[in-house]
Amino acid sequence: MCGSNLVRFPRFVMTPIIALVIAAACAPDDPASTFAAPSADRTESTNAVPTLTRPLELTDPGDTPVVDRSVSSVDLADVLFDTFDGGSIALADADGETIERLFDAIRPIDAPGYERAADVGWLDEDDLIVGFVDPFGQAWAYPVRILNSREIVNDELAGLPVVITYCPLCGSGVVYDRRLGDETLSFSNTSALFENDMVMVDRETGSYWWQVAGDAIVGPLTDQRLTLLASQTTTFARWLEQHPDSQMMERQGSLPRDSFTSYGDVLDSGRTPFPVSDGVLEDDRLASSARVIVAEVNGESRAWATNPARVLEEDLGGEAITITLDGVGGSVHATDGIAVPIRSAFWFSVVSIDPEIQLGG
Repeated sequence: MCGSNLVRFPRFVMTPIIALVIAAACAPDDPASTFAAPSADRTESTNAVPTLTRPLELTDPGDTPVVDRSVSSVDLADVLFDTFDGGSIALADADGETIERLFDAIRPIDAPGYERAADVGWLDEDDLIVGFVDPFGQAWAYPVRILNSREIVNDELAGLPVVITYCPLCGSGVVYDRRLGDETLSFSNTSALFENDMVMVDRETGSYWWQVAGDAIVGPLTDQRLTLLASQTTTFARWLEQHPDSQMMERQGSLPRDSFTSYGDVLDSGRTPFPVSDGVLEDDRLASSARVIVAEVNGESRAWATNPARVLEEDLGGEAITITLDGVGGSVHATDGIAVPIRSAFWFSVVSIDPEIQLGG
């Protein structure tokens, strides 16, 4: 099982470089706005964003149940809270006061505003974004420079409840459907990490979720999995070229600097700020910091390094697919042109989910 044999990092092993990265990028942020229930009306915002329905319903973060630690699929000692002082404490050892204090220390964004991406003057062409196209074909973009410090965006686009997620420690840009069975979930941040990756919490049941995998690992929803949606992590310029009518999430105050410009060197030296399973950083098929995309079709998964840029034709799960890689991110499409859901992340994080993952061309 992933996470069952973690290499533990004593506090003093966290080097100044790693500590600086964590402190700069993951420090608690200002509170985000909240919003209420979906309707068929267009947004009341002056932006009049197409296909965006407002108001929406999200559970108030303050109503989130306390996590039920009696049910889990992982060792609670392997779920570590970042205490934002250079240290950590395991979920197995944390008291209720500590869990409550760290809840949403990194504030998610609820119901962001949007503006026309082509009019944005505050992003550079090579800045990364997480892009998503809704069921009506409208494109939406979320700057990684904002997601680095906010990590979770809850919204509803064209009637589809979505959560846009990004963990800077895994480079993992993943978009999920917030619906699980008959329930629609809304997400907050525990300030904990598992396999050096963000652990989210749903406000409805208090269950903990492994972000990059989309799996519930602690609480009543343990072993449930969120539905992965098609998205791209790519540069602002490339996204705008593909989707000139894209909307962009509005800036949340001043634009944070990118604190992760040298983080890849840390990973490739065999270090992570928080523990990962034995062997994860030793998988030498790719560098630990290599960006990859992963798709699953009919139960078969495969990963592709996004660099160099290229177009591939392969068979996955008995289906013909086209993989388009742009050097940073990429997309996967079936023969009918329908986008295949993918996750984008650093190689080590993909290995932590599936050590036997196969690499495509």
